[in-house]
Amino acid sequence: MESYSYTTVQVEPDGTALTSVTMHPDERVSVLVPRGKNRAQISVTHAYAHVCIAPTRATAPTADDVRVARQLAESFAAYAAEVERLHALNNPQGESAEDTAA
Repeated sequence: MESYSYTTVQVEPDGTALTSVTMHPDERVSVLVPRGKNRAQISVTHAYAHVCIAPTRATAPTADDVRVARQLAESFAAYAAEVERLHALNNPQGESAEDTAA
């Protein structure tokens, strides 16, 4: 299966909309976290899908913003551990995964 990303918008009869972004990235994924700037954010882009996460007040985050950022970090760490576990389970010959975290 090839990698792909897409965005869908579902509009309900009452006019409310649900927007979903699905990413199945490959090496072309871009993850940017600008540091030392006057705002906090993380941006993930792949194909024609783009997700940007930032505090409500990007230049003056609240304690709730810090809590959410830590929750996101814990969730991404759990995701990485699960991907590594499944990779090891499906590659019994010991094919190593390239460590791109550096």
